[in-house]
Amino acid sequence: MEQLRIIRCFNEALIEFPMSVLTVDVQQPVEKPRPASRIEALDWTKGALVLCMVVYHAINYSAFRPMAFKFLAFLPSSFILIAGFLVGQVYAAKYDSKTWKPYLRLAVRGFKLFVLFLVLNVTFCIILERNFLYGILEFSDRSNAIFLSGNGREGIFEVLLPIAYFLLLAPALLWLRSRVSGAVIFCAAGIFLLCVALEMNGLFYKNLSLLSAGFLGMACGLIPIASIDRFARQWLLVLGVYAFYRLCSYFVGEIYVVQMLGALTSLALLYACALHLDCASTFGRQMVMFGRYTLLGYLVQIPLIQIIVYIFGGKPNHWIGVSIVTVVATALLFVIVLAVDGLRRRNRFIDLSYKSIFA
Repeated sequence: MEQLRIIRCFNEALIEFPMSVLTVDVQQPVEKPRPASRIEALDWTKGALVLCMVVYHAINYSAFRPMAFKFLAFLPSSFILIAGFLVGQVYAAKYDSKTWKPYLRLAVRGFKLFVLFLVLNVTFCIILERNFLYGILEFSDRSNAIFLSGNGREGIFEVLLPIAYFLLLAPALLWLRSRVSGAVIFCAAGIFLLCVALEMNGLFYKNLSLLSAGFLGMACGLIPIASIDRFARQWLLVLGVYAFYRLCSYFVGEIYVVQMLGALTSLALLYACALHLDCASTFGRQMVMFGRYTLLGYLVQIPLIQIIVYIFGGKPNHWIGVSIVTVVATALLFVIVLAVDGLRRRNRFIDLSYKSIFA
């Protein structure tokens, strides 16, 4: 009876005891979510990059190909820079560096991108040679240029590889930052100066320069988003730095330093537009949706433009033709992204399949 009385008293005390005290040791701290408008502004910026990339590729498949590299040369670096920025904003600030979760997630994403790039390029060589064995041999012959320097446009979807390299290196950067607060900034400055030194000595490695954009973006991502917002809302300042980039591009050319400046200032300009526009409007929602399917949009638009150009009878040699290709490609890309988004919402298998490849 004495034991039953003790158990009854314990149960009564347990019921009256505050549940928050009982759960404090097992609950993980819940981080405050970022304001929705801020996330939408970043997605809007990525969506704008996708549309700029459509214009870039439409000009590439026309008689005005050099114009794409002259006026839209900032795009490849911008995609990698914003990827690094998101790593700095999300993984470095919101994840616990003492757990394995951020390191594993980044490594898995980098590995999936690398495998996707590998499959696409091997398949391209096989189709090019129309023979499996000869295609593998052709890919082997190109592999040094593809995976090391990145020069010569030997591969397809070239932007994917330096992004994969960066994501595979990002866990090491996060680990270093957890022990040395300025490690990311030192690494970004080091690889930046290395690229400058190599270029001054007549050497240029495309993969290395694009990889450096990821390091630079991650360093920028460590800046509090509130400070970035305050800067982006100052229109005259943003337009001023962008105009400075354009002047440098015109008088100096698209050297490495100017390319990095172009990526930074162009992203700042697009982000400023996102902050000042209504992301909840019809147009804003479509831009945000594009931004959430950046990888899909990048992969789909190139073959899409190639098909459109083929149907129209070859590369257009006038700007009206380029405009038509751009508009048709954008409309079809929108339909594809909208269809994928709808299918993901309705079918769990499709959603999981999409995430296994693209997320």
